[in-house]
Amino acid sequence: MRASKAFVEQVLAREELLPNKNLGQNFCVDSAALQRLVDALPLAGRTVLEIGPGLGGLTELLLEAGARVWAVEKDRRLCAFLERDMPHDRLTLIQGDCLKTDYGFLPPDFIAAGNLPYCITTDILTMLLSLSPAGMLLMVQKEAADRFFAKPSEKNYGPVAMVSQLFYRATLVGEVPPGAYVPPPTVTSALVKLEKRTDPPQESPQSLLKFAAACLRMRRKTLYNNLTDRPGLKEVLREMNLSPGVRGEALTPEQVLELYRRLNAE
Repeated sequence: MRASKAFVEQVLAREELLPNKNLGQNFCVDSAALQRLVDALPLAGRTVLEIGPGLGGLTELLLEAGARVWAVEKDRRLCAFLERDMPHDRLTLIQGDCLKTDYGFLPPDFIAAGNLPYCITTDILTMLLSLSPAGMLLMVQKEAADRFFAKPSEKNYGPVAMVSQLFYRATLVGEVPPGAYVPPPTVTSALVKLEKRTDPPQESPQSLLKFAAACLRMRRKTLYNNLTDRPGLKEVLREMNLSPGVRGEALTPEQVLELYRRLNAE
């Protein structure tokens, strides 16, 4: 079992590997938590994009579940280790930056999975939303997980919250304490399942993310001031019964979508 403290510490010592703080390397050694995450969606015969396989703890369980795994690992040392130590006919390793990788090889119904590094969680979530997977199985910092459930004007309510809630139904699978990692982080993590809605918007998530970010460009400013360069904005706000003084963070995901559609109507 790769997701165990004994395995991780043994490999780190044998391979003379020090976890890279800049890459947010905290290896999960709670196999039960990872198994709960893997069990949250049917994976047999599915293609899974794994972000940051590390030492292969989650990868092993994804393969056991019958998935075809494409794993992107930025750390050359870890990628080389996995190539030697974990050969599998349903596993393809890609050494590189997940934010700069071309994912044109993925089928439309792929699943995204990963123990996401805390330092770039927002960037990765934005990238994954833009790729529009059929589902996601994520281990993230609890504060990041809260975005999938955040309501308007709450602390964690922003572009990721707005767009993810339009396209996905989120379920909290469980929480993972710092002691379940080597080395232990300073925060609690959460396991989150996201399933694509049966009736998601036809607009591209990438376009909606960009628009949501514009609505919140300056959170203290009004929505009108943030979008003042958009033709017809004042009339659209009046049609939607929104005050010119409303802030972007007060809009529901559905209102953001409607505003986007009205401002971009032919």
